[in-house]
Amino acid sequence: MPLYQNTSVDSDALIIGNWKIQVATAATYYTVASVASDVTNLGAGIVNSFSHNVTKYDVQAGNAPDPIEGIADETFVVSGDLIEFDVANVATAWGGIVTTSTAITTTLSILSGGGKSEMTPKTFLLTNKRIVASVSVETNIIVYKGYMTNGPQFTTKSDNDADPITTYSFEIEGVIDGNRTAGDQLYSIHKWLD
Repeated sequence: MPLYQNTSVDSDALIIGNWKIQVATAATYYTVASVASDVTNLGAGIVNSFSHNVTKYDVQAGNAPDPIEGIADETFVVSGDLIEFDVANVATAWGGIVTTSTAITTTLSILSGGGKSEMTPKTFLLTNKRIVASVSVETNIIVYKGYMTNGPQFTTKSDNDADPITTYSFEIEGVIDGNRTAGDQLYSIHKWLD
């Protein structure tokens, strides 16, 4: 019989399923509600990963006993794939590196890109909703100031594929927002607790 070294967590501690992905104008948001009042939903998709990346520095003089250590840079990276391709929503998320227009009496949406030298930072809100003990609960992640790291990246499939939908991949890189208090300049996770 196996010997278990730890007890299992309960359902309140688990995050199940995937996330709704929303984007807003970058501002100094403090609550999920303040972000949610200004968002554009990017549509159906899947978030593949979150990563808080820390680049350290070490400084040590030749005759000093201990190095000086610190943080040189931090980023928060979110990667995923979107299924829905709404031209206006894509343009909002990509911070000005693509533009949109319509043609033929507004029945054709056009996405254009290339030649921009600056990107506008955005705020991203990710929401995971689930049912715990018959109650709907949410976990939210706010990336205070972030950028898409590239333009739209498409992965095409065969028309005969079992799942033939063309998805487009994205990567959000959250960067330090120096207008916020140190220790709360990159992202926040708002987790429901019983």
